[in-house]
Amino acid sequence: MAREWQQRRFAEYVMPDAVYYQSLWAVRDLARMEKRVRELDREITGDGCSASIVREGRRDYAAIRPTEKKAVEKITLEKRVEAIRRALDTVPENYRDFVYANIVYKKQPVGYQTKIWKIWKQRFLFHVARNLSMM
Repeated sequence: MAREWQQRRFAEYVMPDAVYYQSLWAVRDLARMEKRVRELDREITGDGCSASIVREGRRDYAAIRPTEKKAVEKITLEKRVEAIRRALDTVPENYRDFVYANIVYKKQPVGYQTKIWKIWKQRFLFHVARNLSMM
């Protein structure tokens, strides 16, 4: 497996390595987060709420709050997804799909100048880190 390297050419977009890798993995986790948001939405709106029905005589319901926990998880994931999508909008449309595919699926460039797509990849990851308040 090839190792990911951060571009160092443009100093304003260089991040600490830990932040760079966090943004990289946040983008790689985007599909899972979107799927989980859809699942939580179904559970909260009632399609899958059978697990959160309270039985008669249950006294500790206030301490458990299953719907509240799901709602908080959903909001947190929605904010992360929206932050990554906003960062992706900063990449020009003709590079957007490729930059995303390169990060998530590690696809190699075909028909793109290496120098240019790497610059957009670096800027995208920088904006992801900034939007997720990692920097």
